[in-house]
Amino acid sequence: MQHSGSSDSSPILTIGKACACLVDAHGRLLVFDHPGDGGLQLPKGTIEPGESPEAAVRRELWEESGLVYEGPLQSLGTLHRDCAAGEESNRHAHPQLWHLFLMRWDGAPLPETFTHTAHGSPEEDGLVFAFRWLAQGDALDGFALPYRQAIAIVRNAVARGG
Repeated sequence: MQHSGSSDSSPILTIGKACACLVDAHGRLLVFDHPGDGGLQLPKGTIEPGESPEAAVRRELWEESGLVYEGPLQSLGTLHRDCAAGEESNRHAHPQLWHLFLMRWDGAPLPETFTHTAHGSPEEDGLVFAFRWLAQGDALDGFALPYRQAIAIVRNAVARGG
């Protein structure tokens, strides 16, 4: 985590996040409807103290989707986000640093849609997430700005064959 100054002399921690950008054999991206936040998202969550972003992204994918991904991770870089109070269950405004990882699913084909009951975080335990696939040309209605930015990065990497 990084520190940046604030006007009241107490440092504001930059919260590290790990974002799973799981694509299938057709280049479609796994997304879900988050009932607690009222929008579409990618599997993502906080990197715990002492945890690497790579370990966190695998854990977050499992907690939010029930999927175990053991394949290679391709770093797509980082995305800076200023998260306002009240967004995505956050009580306080803070900066975030999202670590984006492209994950190519090469296991048995996954269903077109499925649900999973989230676990692992007090804010999301018991919430039912409805998953679906987002194709390369699908509109990004329902996604907040940082997710649209992340999706653009993923789409570019998939189009390049990266």
